[in-house]
Amino acid sequence: MQTVKVRASTEYDVLIERGILKRAGELIKEYTGAGRALLITDRTVDGLYSKAALESLKSAGINCEKFVFEDGEEHKSLKTVGDILSFAAQLSLNRSDIFIALGGGIVGDVTGFAASAYLRGVRFVQIPTTLLAAVDSSVGGKTAVDLGDYKNIIGAFHLPEKVLVSTHFLYTLPDREWLCGMGEIIKTAFLDRKVYEILDGSPEKLLERDEAVLEACVHECITYKRELTARDLYESGPRKALNVGHTIGHALEKTDKHRRSHGEYVLMGMEIESFILGDRMDCERRKEISAFVAETGVDYPDFNPEEVAAACMKDKKNGGGAISVMLPDYENTREVRLSFDEVLRGVTLWKLSR
Repeated sequence: MQTVKVRASTEYDVLIERGILKRAGELIKEYTGAGRALLITDRTVDGLYSKAALESLKSAGINCEKFVFEDGEEHKSLKTVGDILSFAAQLSLNRSDIFIALGGGIVGDVTGFAASAYLRGVRFVQIPTTLLAAVDSSVGGKTAVDLGDYKNIIGAFHLPEKVLVSTHFLYTLPDREWLCGMGEIIKTAFLDRKVYEILDGSPEKLLERDEAVLEACVHECITYKRELTARDLYESGPRKALNVGHTIGHALEKTDKHRRSHGEYVLMGMEIESFILGDRMDCERRKEISAFVAETGVDYPDFNPEEVAAACMKDKKNGGGAISVMLPDYENTREVRLSFDEVLRGVTLWKLSR
């Protein structure tokens, strides 16, 4: 078992092991001492892994109830959080009890936010079941839900008590979920030289699901995010680097009505943002990003540039009428503020150039 220690406002461990779900109850009991838990998951993951998780918790002496909500971004909402809180209150859960997120990024975000609100904050554990959640969203304590057109606009910074990453889950992911997680790994490769070196300048081995490359990437992505979180928990400085590709990516996600996975939109966002940034970025870096994205075979939707630019204005990172875009350059990654007209012109020209 590999351990990555995260030191932010509190300290917690990310534990990485191929079959860690079987030991989840034992590890949660050891690290939290909890006697009761609420397992929160979505409909798909419930059918795959809830039984094993509940058996593990029961064998460790943890009395656990289950809450299941429907799949999809539309259920990353205040209604779902309200339903979870009502269920927890009916169970009379208290601050010595814990919430457990079993699932992908949406499950982790919803569970974390519910945990931050219940009794003004209860402990929670992340058990990510997707590549995206394993390398990104389960680590760092950012929790949120959507509000209409505004993605992740309501949330809280609430750190997990533990994160249990089972690489076993990752080998059984459908292609779209695999590509989703690849998007975040490729993003990190242009922020952290170690990830780029693991990939050896190409996403080919990730596409082939090479075991050694995957496990090295998971560990290094978590380690990199650990460093940023320790320096900047509330995303006021260095942690903003992780938003590379996300401004245009979130806008495409909204205008395309979530027909593709989040990581696919991040890949698209990286390429289009690098085009918009133009001479602000090194020419070779722009070519590298385009080559990586092309190798993944990501399928761009048709889109209206005005709608995408307008959606960018609703991004939570913006302010003062300017749109925030991150320029990836390893330790020199920085934020660039662009006007609506600059983004609209850039998105329009990128589309015309294809």
